[in-house]
Order: sequence, then structure tokens, then C-alpha cells
Amino acid sequence: MDEQVFKRRLVGTIVLVALAVIFLPMLLPGNREDVFKETAEVIPPKPAELEKLKVLELENPVKPPPPREVVRIPVDEKTPKTPPRKTGKATATVKSGEKPAVKVKPATKSKAKPKAWAVQVGSFSKRANAMRLRDKLRRKGYTAFVERLESRGQLVYRVRVGPEVKRSKAEKLQKEIRSALKINGLVVSHP
Repeated sequence: MDEQVFKRRLVGTIVLVALAVIFLPMLLPGNREDVFKETAEVIPPKPAELEKLKVLELENPVKPPPPREVVRIPVDEKTPKTPPRKTGKATATVKSGEKPAVKVKPATKSKAKPKAWAVQVGSFSKRANAMRLRDKLRRKGYTAFVERLESRGQLVYRVRVGPEVKRSKAEKLQKEIRSALKINGLVVSHP
């Protein structure tokens, strides 16, 4: 019982001290603005060297290059081995009465959170090498896929495993692939 009484008295004392600290300065005479005037004068004046600095303006400033457009295309056995040539016009052939299977939009960079994660286990310039690694991973029971994209004017075939919704699962998959197949993969956002 004594412990309960002590706790109550302690809490009451703390509350009274806090109220005194808050309200006592309001009741005492004195002008609070004087304190602020004194502290404002402590700020040093602007150095004279800053006035002497000159701003150089370029006659023809270099503009940053526009952001590169990256188009990622899934690759499988039905995908043609040679990519279509760029003619400047987008064309598609659809038989009469059929709807196009897929509409491809160029990828845009966004700062949104990734929707999923994948483990990139390889990047190849030759499609056959990428397909070989993908098949090896599939035989071991992993969900592997290949993406084709153009990077710096060259075609690149990425081999990835996944996707996983949580990054932690993708990291676990990365460690599993490293121990089972001796392949150091990277956890990347997907798509």
C-alpha cells in the first residue's frame, strides 16, 4: 500500500513542476522580445568575399540527354531469333476478325515502389546461352524466364528467376541459387 501512495505523490509532484515551468514565465514581469533581440544580433554579417564572386554564364550550355527508353520483351521459343528492324513506323499485322494479342507500351521510369522482385542470374549477348541457362534452372525446379532488351545499341538477354512479391523471399531465393548452382545472382525490381 505504501508503494501506491508513493507513486501517486511522485506523479503529482511531476505534474505540478511541469505546470510551474510552463506557466510561471508567463506570470513574471519582463519582456520576452528583448531576449530574442539579443540573440538575433549574434548572427555574423555577410562576408565581403561573397560580393566579389562572379557568376559565369555559358554561351551554349550543354543540355542533358533525354532519358533512354528501355523496352523489355519476354523471350521464349516462339519469339523470333532476330528482332524486328526499326523503320520509324509501328506496324502490326492482324488477321481480319482477330484482336491483337498484346499491346506493347514503352517502359517509363517511375519512382513508385516495385511491384515484385526477381533474381537476375545472367545477362548474355547470345540468345542461345540465355536459353540454355534458363532451361538448366527450370530443370532444377526454378521459375526462370528470359527478357530481351536493347542496351547501348546492343541486344542483351537477361535470365531471371521469380518474380516474388516480397524482397525477402527474392533474397532467400538468391542464396538458394548461390548454394545449389554456384551462381551469384542479383535481386532486382520486376518488371
